[in-house]
Amino acid sequence: MIQITASESRVELPRQIALEPSIKKIIEVFPTNEQTLAPMARIMIAKNPIKQTSYQSKRTSCHELLQKLLRSILAIQKDHWELSYSSSGAPALISGESQNLSISMARSGDWMVAGVSYQAGIGVDIECIKPRSSFSAKADFLNWNVNVTGIQDFYAKWTLWEASAKCVSGSVFMSNNNGFNKLSKVNTRNKVGRCGQWSGLHDCLEDKLFFAIVLQCQNNTDLGHQTLCPEKLIPWPIMGSHQSTKTLAG
Repeated sequence: MIQITASESRVELPRQIALEPSIKKIIEVFPTNEQTLAPMARIMIAKNPIKQTSYQSKRTSCHELLQKLLRSILAIQKDHWELSYSSSGAPALISGESQNLSISMARSGDWMVAGVSYQAGIGVDIECIKPRSSFSAKADFLNWNVNVTGIQDFYAKWTLWEASAKCVSGSVFMSNNNGFNKLSKVNTRNKVGRCGQWSGLHDCLEDKLFFAIVLQCQNNTDLGHQTLCPEKLIPWPIMGSHQSTKTLAG
């Protein structure tokens, strides 16, 4: 069900999942200092088990992935969550369990990624590599002001650029992408790099699939990451000192 207003659209996540996306990787980001009240994030990367051709079917699969991710975090077997989409296309949860949670989604081909963070802005992106002869021109057009050494380096930076823009609900063509400008100066390849309140992580799967995660944190906090087993996911036990798990669990 979709309701559209002048400023935003609303969409209800699927009540039943007919064919779940196949989970390929789950990443959790956490504060390295357990005593620090810092944001966490959990990200799922998945692939459609069958080839999807229509825009709507791909969008629905992405919503199904987000629903699976929310269930793993909140331990609530709800029928559905409701999302709102702003005029810039940024998604947000509008249900009662969404307090202090931010979300982001992306898809490319049959691949998709969904991310949820606590007390932090989040942006995620995923891109299947394609032959591209004009990547240097595109980097110049976007005023990256960083060296691009080849097609793989371009996609690594492009996913970081898009995730940074999504983190602040901005356009991919935004003139001043502050998160990217800061994170492009630190190493975020397969580790959480930080520059001030911005944290980022990027890597690739199967040599041709690039993804990136960007967090805009409330504090300058050092974060680490780990890969989780899909069969052993546990809910987030603590969501902050001022809010109990019971509140989030409804």
